Amino acid sequence: MKIVSMLSAAVVTGAIAAMSLLPAPAVAKESVAKPFASLGEMPVPFEDLFRPVAYTNIRISPDGKYFAAGRMREDGMTDGLIIDRRTMEVKSTLQMSGDVGVSGIRWANKERVLFSFTMKSAVAEDASTSQIAGMNIDGSRKEIVFRGTSDYDGAEGAQLLGKIDDDHYRIAVYPSGSAMSFPLQYIYKLNIYTGKTTRIARSPIRMPNAIFNKEGEITHWVGKLPDDFDATVVASRNAAGDWDETVFHNKDGVFAPLAWTKDEDWMWYSDTLEAPTKGLYKVNVKTGEKKLVYRHPKVDYDKIFYDEDGNPWGAMINYDYPQMVYIDENNHYAKTHKRLQGTFANKHIQILNRTSDGNEWVVHVGDDRHPGSYYVYNQFDGALKFLANQAEWIDPANIPATHPVRFTARDGLEINGYLTLPVNKEAKDLPLIILPHGGPHGPRDYWGYNKERILFANAGYAVMHVNYRGSGGYGRDFLFDWYGHWGMEMQDDLTDATNWAIQAGIADADRICIYGASYGGYAAMQGVTKEPDLYQCGIGYVGVYDMEIFSTHGDIRLRKAGRKYLAEATGTDPEVHRQRSPARNAERIKAPVFLVQGARDVRVPIEHYWAMRDALEKQHHALETLVAPRAFHGAREKDSQKEIYCRMIDFFNRHIGDGKPTDAPASDCIPQGARGLDYTFYDEVKRG
Repeated sequence: MKIVSMLSAAVVTGAIAAMSLLPAPAVAKESVAKPFASLGEMPVPFEDLFRPVAYTNIRISPDGKYFAAGRMREDGMTDGLIIDRRTMEVKSTLQMSGDVGVSGIRWANKERVLFSFTMKSAVAEDASTSQIAGMNIDGSRKEIVFRGTSDYDGAEGAQLLGKIDDDHYRIAVYPSGSAMSFPLQYIYKLNIYTGKTTRIARSPIRMPNAIFNKEGEITHWVGKLPDDFDATVVASRNAAGDWDETVFHNKDGVFAPLAWTKDEDWMWYSDTLEAPTKGLYKVNVKTGEKKLVYRHPKVDYDKIFYDEDGNPWGAMINYDYPQMVYIDENNHYAKTHKRLQGTFANKHIQILNRTSDGNEWVVHVGDDRHPGSYYVYNQFDGALKFLANQAEWIDPANIPATHPVRFTARDGLEINGYLTLPVNKEAKDLPLIILPHGGPHGPRDYWGYNKERILFANAGYAVMHVNYRGSGGYGRDFLFDWYGHWGMEMQDDLTDATNWAIQAGIADADRICIYGASYGGYAAMQGVTKEPDLYQCGIGYVGVYDMEIFSTHGDIRLRKAGRKYLAEATGTDPEVHRQRSPARNAERIKAPVFLVQGARDVRVPIEHYWAMRDALEKQHHALETLVAPRAFHGAREKDSQKEIYCRMIDFFNRHIGDGKPTDAPASDCIPQGARGLDYTFYDEVKRG
């Protein structure tokens, strides 16, 4: 076995050949008016970073004669296209009525493509639909083949699973469930031409994934308990045809099946019982023999990659840069990925699909400085042909680079993160933004193209993401040992990251702000509360500011599992809640504060914003606020995002940039034609 990182240096035979670009999407004409001018000149124009990518989800047909793709419209929604490869002209288009766009594309057979969708709502900034549509290459039989069933009450979600034959697919349907439990899953057989559905299975456990053998029979389900976020249930079919259930508590470790091997005496398993990080095992189901195939000592693998026959060939890890571990170096997918990685050094390679004869492959190549491009790779002669640039208006040379960093916390624990540096500036005495991720338990930050950190670094700021303790991806101990430590060691990691950047000479100690969203918003406000002299400003975006409110308001508490999680993650002692709630300790804050909130947020409801705002108002604190009326847990509409980030950058400019705290806020942050959000600048307070 061999680990090949993005810095590997193999060679693909053949040349990279130019190829006609896919038909260019329509681009709106530039307005005469120039909003956002007050932000100043940047290496990349501010609005260019909000332009949607031109193409998504490009896939080659089984016979190699066509491409299916998503093409972005001016309104931000995506149409489905089928493109004739010989002429590179659009042969047919799937455009849904209303504010519905394509989000997923799959070739069902050599003549038909399946599409899934997302939608925009008139009352909300983000919503979804479980509909599945089909379209033939020539545009015929263009219809929705799955709209949901009449079998259950409430909303349903649907997901395409495996192919049964050229006319049928399996789909997983999730009924909405109740407020007290996770939903069961139902497996249906879907005719992709007529839309006829036949129910073939009902899960015995909640929120599961089904595991099929070579005969298409479900042998295992891996899911959850009805009342616990942090437990895993494995249901295994016994000789009598019933289901035996084994329950694992995630903090103690899990041993769960992933898939069958070619030889059905063996299965692939994921393990965190034997060690804290995820290990991949091969297990003999008859004898119980176990073989460890791969485990990284520091981080979990993030994803296992399989070929069409269900054989794993690679595991992706992210200790710093993405690294592909080749589980089976003789697998044709592993060989192809290794060749491509050698050609595209320092890039992230994704194999998307291939022709049925295995000769031609569509791959996506991206990195931290560009969303990426699509290529066609010919395995026969090693040739690469350029297919499409997702963002040709972005010059990677002008995009800030992101670098992995690692430091030791005050108690000796290793902490990892990423530092994004502005272009054309020495990494010395820079203004710095500490940007903790949300979650907090489970998510983590990665290397790659990230619009938010690029926006801030493009404005001249160093940006540091920190995978503080409690983050996911670094093993169960790193994740679960820090439940109940909000505002304590989890916060200290951010303080230590800040001091590390100062001591390394990267950050100017007098020009540091902290900003985050959701839990990151909590960490930002807790940062300026707990370390009042360390930060010159703080921004909280849809943040948790009062732990008592968090335990009594919002959608997490609606489920028993949610209430259990809140009790474990944040505790139940009202006095501890008071001590660790920024809104209850606002008198300690010295730095100017900017609060941003979605009015329709049900995850962190607006009561948190009101509590923090009111507490700061009572202190006559230097304060700015913004409420997005139609946003839920973060704004999704492009105009809302532009205004929010413009005001954030303007706020940073006035406090750690070239401006002064006494400067008036920018007056040109509302995009042309937009109504504008509810922004308030408190001017009768002391600033500077």
